[in-house]
Amino acid sequence: MAANIKKELAGIDLGDVRRNKRVLALIASMAQAPSESLRASCGGWNEAISGFRLLKSPEVTAEKIFTPHERATLERAKHSSHLLLIDDTTELDYTSHKALEGAGRLDHQKRSGFYAHNHLLVDEDSGVALGLCGSHIWTRELETKGGQHKQMPFPEKESYRWFEGYQQACSIAASLPNAEVIFVADRESDIYEIFTELSKNENTEKPAAGLIIRAGRDRALREKGESLFDTVRSAPELGTYQIDFKKKQQTRKVKGNRQMVVRDGRKATLQVCASEIVLRPPYRLHGDKLPSVTLRAVGVFEVNPPEGQEPIEWILLTSLPVASFEQAMRIVHAYAKRWLIEEFHRILKSGCCVEQIQLRESSALLSAVALYMIVAWRILYLRDLSRIAPQEPCTPFFSEAEWRAALIISKHPTAHSPPCLGDIIRMIGKFGGHMGRKKDLPPGPECLWRGMEKLRHYVEMGQALGVL
Repeated sequence: MAANIKKELAGIDLGDVRRNKRVLALIASMAQAPSESLRASCGGWNEAISGFRLLKSPEVTAEKIFTPHERATLERAKHSSHLLLIDDTTELDYTSHKALEGAGRLDHQKRSGFYAHNHLLVDEDSGVALGLCGSHIWTRELETKGGQHKQMPFPEKESYRWFEGYQQACSIAASLPNAEVIFVADRESDIYEIFTELSKNENTEKPAAGLIIRAGRDRALREKGESLFDTVRSAPELGTYQIDFKKKQQTRKVKGNRQMVVRDGRKATLQVCASEIVLRPPYRLHGDKLPSVTLRAVGVFEVNPPEGQEPIEWILLTSLPVASFEQAMRIVHAYAKRWLIEEFHRILKSGCCVEQIQLRESSALLSAVALYMIVAWRILYLRDLSRIAPQEPCTPFFSEAEWRAALIISKHPTAHSPPCLGDIIRMIGKFGGHMGRKKDLPPGPECLWRGMEKLRHYVEMGQALGVL
């Protein structure tokens, strides 16, 4: 994995050939040991000092790091017919890092860090994350200025990042004319300006990405007295399907306060409805008057939910056709793939431990975070690719020393040909604690990032003993 991940930064320009070479070596070290500290992953004092100096260089920025990876992502996407650009925001919490310069306020006055809004490009048909198409990282002011955001022009608001995400999806659609690109996001992206941008692009015949956005508010419709939620709930049923929900505990904001919500595991029957709607434009203090927008809405409602449990309910706004049950289910399944970006953020923070980086300069820290984002994506990519194409060769992703070490530790010392991708991922998963029983699912990301660290040690041991 270490050698192959360097290709994600092919053609990077940091203003000096030595910096370009050093960043390739640094990301390879990070990929071999995602959870270890920067100093430990570099493997030696001289390498660690070189890595720190590189990250502190003003020529090294997160934007320059993402540029070659985005090119590689779009190159992979050329083989896809249907693409999802999934957007979401996550917190990077550095409250305990008192020496960090440049951190801002998080959702509480006493918590500090950064916000990262990421664009994850996913192949809709296979469900494989192809890579990141950028990341917007910003800070809030330490002092709260309540109410002032309502008076700000839209481009100056934090919510503008969702609008930029949709523009990014349109840019991808323009660069990949043979693929259908759909912007997918959660309730926070329910912003009317995104809908008007879609309508404007369609009317001017500009490249326009489709969209699937979960409704976050009960909007008024153009017909007087009608509302979005009531209209969708009363729409004709297209069909039903069943799904197993696992027991889940999560915190949710209720009237500004976070509360623990428990959802019991159950097999739920979900009813699917759909309707075409025309949204009434909201009033904006700044800017021109907004036009009405025609969209489709898909409603997913739980039938006979258990007593005391909050029923499952999704209302999805989309530009795609929903005349049949199959078309509506495509919207539902595409939105369900939004969970991939949640898994990506978990790998980034729990697997790559980016919130434990102890660099003092925020610019250096965020450059390190950008490199770890590529490492976190690669773990997610290998997990899913090994499930849909287990017979693919492993050599594009693992060096000879790595696959030979995996075979030796897995008690296949006489094998001289490289294993397939599915086999080596199972071996690495077992190194990380995966049981590998017949009824077990394939290894998850946590077993993979732990297994990769052990594989690194096995390679070092084999090279020291002269068997690799």
